[in-house]
Amino acid sequence: MIEIIGIAILVNFWTHWFQPIQWFKDKVGWYALPEMFSFLNCTKCLGFWSGLVVTQNLYQAAAISLLAYLIDFVIYWIEVKRDEL
Repeated sequence: MIEIIGIAILVNFWTHWFQPIQWFKDKVGWYALPEMFSFLNCTKCLGFWSGLVVTQNLYQAAAISLLAYLIDFVIYWIEVKRDEL
């Protein structure tokens, strides 16, 4: 269970939440990658594929993808509510 949560959090760090990684992605030109690699910027897709590679279990990969999406949704919701105040 801890592994699933950890992978979901790392996926959120990579996709858009942790600022030092975003600075690195901007410098390298990560966002200019071809459309074929767009799954590396999607929380759900990256969560599923990284979960599938790490756990080699389809159900756990789906759980990681769902959990990564829920974490992303909660972070976005908190940021929107904070800006409304």
